[in-house]
Amino acid sequence: MKTLLCILCFTAAAAALSACEFTFEITNSEGITGTITPEKTAVLTQGEMYTLSFSYWEDHRSCPLGPEGTMFLLNGERWRVQRETQPLVLTDSPYWEDTASRSKTGEVHFIAAEPGRWILEILRVCSREGYHGRLFFLISEGGSS
Repeated sequence: MKTLLCILCFTAAAAALSACEFTFEITNSEGITGTITPEKTAVLTQGEMYTLSFSYWEDHRSCPLGPEGTMFLLNGERWRVQRETQPLVLTDSPYWEDTASRSKTGEVHFIAAEPGRWILEILRVCSREGYHGRLFFLISEGGSS
């Protein structure tokens, strides 16, 4: 039993080491920036413009997937530019920049358009474990937070 437990722990640790690592920040229209933690809810103001900044580090070498291969899904659907039927209206395509050989940064701009609780999934699907994270946004009706 101890051996099986050790094998499972080693396998889980090895899998965690092969995935991309992301960090997220959000900036409102007044320039106030805060960190967003995946799986925790960030409160936004209805009608306000936001910048979501993200960076990731490939903790494996020679990733076959470039940063443009990162997918953004809003409530399970592809997050598309200027789609006003989505509760977070993306105003332009994600912008990416290489900061080092294995580090990338990027950002998107969006308007918190519709009250409710929304899930933004960030996916990197590759042969080296990739990444899957979820950011939760709560937009209160009437612009109150």
